Amino acid sequence: MIEQRPSRRRWIAGVVLALAVAVPIGGVLFSRDTRAPEPEPTPRPVVSALPSAANMVHPVETGDEVRTIKVAFPDGSRARVSYPADLRLADLGLRPYATVLMGTAFRELIAPYQGAAEVAAGGPMIRRLTPQVSLWPRQVGGGGQILLYGFDDWQITLRDQPMPLTFEDRITLAESVHGEVTPDGFLTFRTDPPVKLMEPGRILAGQPVGPQLWIGGGVGPLVVLTPLPDCGADSRIAPAITRRSGAFGAACRNGYQVSASGRRDFVERAIETIKIRPE
Repeated sequence: MIEQRPSRRRWIAGVVLALAVAVPIGGVLFSRDTRAPEPEPTPRPVVSALPSAANMVHPVETGDEVRTIKVAFPDGSRARVSYPADLRLADLGLRPYATVLMGTAFRELIAPYQGAAEVAAGGPMIRRLTPQVSLWPRQVGGGGQILLYGFDDWQITLRDQPMPLTFEDRITLAESVHGEVTPDGFLTFRTDPPVKLMEPGRILAGQPVGPQLWIGGGVGPLVVLTPLPDCGADSRIAPAITRRSGAFGAACRNGYQVSASGRRDFVERAIETIKIRPE
């Protein structure tokens, strides 16, 4: 092995490299600010990053070509629903709908299709009213601030409309609406005075406001089952159906209204073949 001493060129390069490292370090040491550090600005609130989660129940089906599911309405009443297997109602998922009356205005209790993530899209939470209820800003295209109830895995909204609520009203609604999940996963409601849960068949402001079950929704078809003791050809259809794009229709079955919206072929098949009877 033949060793070779470092050349002059290598020695000069080493000195240059050392100076290149020393100058920035020295600059940092001698330019350090001795003044007290300024307080960091308070970070602006950000939209809660709540994950999108299906806010629905998928009941157990029985049968083969004709499927049957057992359902519970938000008032606790129960029914048996039968339908052709290709309608896939259990796969579409079921959500509760109800209204409460406080004073002269009724308020809707709605299960958002994507749960709390839909509510958080309007902005960060404003405040917590009770351990189970929080207040959120209005959503784009929607009116009024939102009370968000958490009942186990269910997320239920109540909007501050059509008439604005006072802080005292919000606290009353937060404390007076209770939810209970049945063993098969359905959500039922009960209320304390002065809040009243609307009964089946009740019509207010020209729309049915009694308990309902919404099946599907989102960008897909929607079926609404409504207990309606006096159901007839001239009965009102839930706005959840009539406000959507596409075809819609309704039929009466044993004191219930079956309504649907979506593609015409789906709507026709749904209102012709879905059967429902109380249990």
